[in-house]
Amino acid sequence: MSDDRSAQAAVWPMPKFRFEVDLGTGMSSIAFQEVSGMDVENQIIEYRKSNSKLFSTEKMPGIVKHGNITMKRGIFVNDNDFWNWHAEIV
Repeated sequence: MSDDRSAQAAVWPMPKFRFEVDLGTGMSSIAFQEVSGMDVENQIIEYRKSNSKLFSTEKMPGIVKHGNITMKRGIFVNDNDFWNWHAEIV
């Protein structure tokens, strides 16, 4: 029995689970097979000063939008911290 556990610990986490997510608050190194939606979009504001003699506009950074993050196929072994954190949010 002890040989099986040491063999499992040697290959843990499983090779398919390539992403470790750190959620802070004591929850770090949670293994997920897929993490998506980590995109950022920065809107551009075109602005022309009212007293400017130039007819062209200036481009300035605007509102930043972040995508929804999706984490699929997570592994939680004898750990309910993630589910407790999820329940608090919901």
